[in-house]
Amino acid sequence: MRKILLATTAVAAAAVFGAAPLAAQEAPTVRVGGYFRFNYAFTDQDGATSSTANLGKSDFTSDMEIHVIVQGKAANGVSYGATIEVQDDQNRQATSGVATKMSLDTDEMYLWVSSPQAGQLRFGDEDGVVLGAMATGWITSFGTGGIDGDWLDNVVGGNNRPSYFVGGGLVDSTKIIYTSPQFFGFDFGASFGFNEGEGEDSGCEALGTNCDRYDSSGPLGTYSLRRKNEVQAAIRYRGSFAGVGIAGMAGYIGSGVTKNSSGLSGEGLSVGVFGLQATAYGFTAGANYAFGRANAGLGLLQNGAGLDDQDMKQWVAGVAYTFANLTVGANFFDVRSAGSQTNPNERKDQAWSVGANYNLAPGLALVAEYTQGTKEEDATATATGVDTDTKVFLLGTRIAF
Repeated sequence: MRKILLATTAVAAAAVFGAAPLAAQEAPTVRVGGYFRFNYAFTDQDGATSSTANLGKSDFTSDMEIHVIVQGKAANGVSYGATIEVQDDQNRQATSGVATKMSLDTDEMYLWVSSPQAGQLRFGDEDGVVLGAMATGWITSFGTGGIDGDWLDNVVGGNNRPSYFVGGGLVDSTKIIYTSPQFFGFDFGASFGFNEGEGEDSGCEALGTNCDRYDSSGPLGTYSLRRKNEVQAAIRYRGSFAGVGIAGMAGYIGSGVTKNSSGLSGEGLSVGVFGLQATAYGFTAGANYAFGRANAGLGLLQNGAGLDDQDMKQWVAGVAYTFANLTVGANFFDVRSAGSQTNPNERKDQAWSVGANYNLAPGLALVAEYTQGTKEEDATATATGVDTDTKVFLLGTRIAF
């Protein structure tokens, strides 16, 4: 979830809150924000794709989002509004043979209502509490975000990309999200979504594996592993001691899985997530650890005799330092998981990044970043392996408005 946050949209349903002191109501106002960024990328990759093709190393890339932000206030003091984000970075070539690398779609879009007494409630397409509103321990404020930045946009071939999750690891499936007010430094939250899909409708113009409500192999005879009934829950503490800001979070991500009327079945997610970060004297440092029933990148595991179904373990850590207009930092991730379930060997996904950004003027910055990532799973006599190594250097500019 590599986004420039332009507004705080914390919410709660007015019907739940009861009476509140009368206040001056405010008609909804609309403002437009977003960002544009342009990068030069030098990419050196070794792996399955690069071994069969002669890839150029240099490229220019651009990306943008437009955010429409609506906010109003009722006479009883309840705030409400909506956020709609339109992005231009979803597809690199949507139709084979057509010379275009982009198409517009929505990123996050949700309605919200808010009360200081009752908390916050959002309805729509957004990250859940563990990976969004209460995410803790991910340090991505330098460069383009380091391991959660723009480097993977320049890697050719999905099999060459290390799998991990940072903020927004489950994409913005349509859900309901609640976060509480803060009590003595603590707050809590939960989110729920029936299906894995997002967007205007259920995606079911035709019955198939892209239909959100598709729940079994059924008459199509094709089994698609998809999340059902996704739940996230978290509790967080934020405070300050002797000038040091501290934040800690414990959370859980769980889900069911689509059924299968015959043959193999799958397992839903069951992952614990713990984050810790501290801020003082211009430094911010943090770490996040996740473990449980999942594959790399919060993928779903398949059940079956002879398959590798080990639990996932993921470490993410980082540090950043800001002085005047300059921010520098570094971060890394290390993920151990089943990977290919037909291969009994453990898969290792790793990456580290260093970078900086310099603010030239309000909203305008220069960025530089270097990231190296690897993905390894040893081959066996009966199973293919994976061995990729990618290095990406980025130099660019961005404007947020």
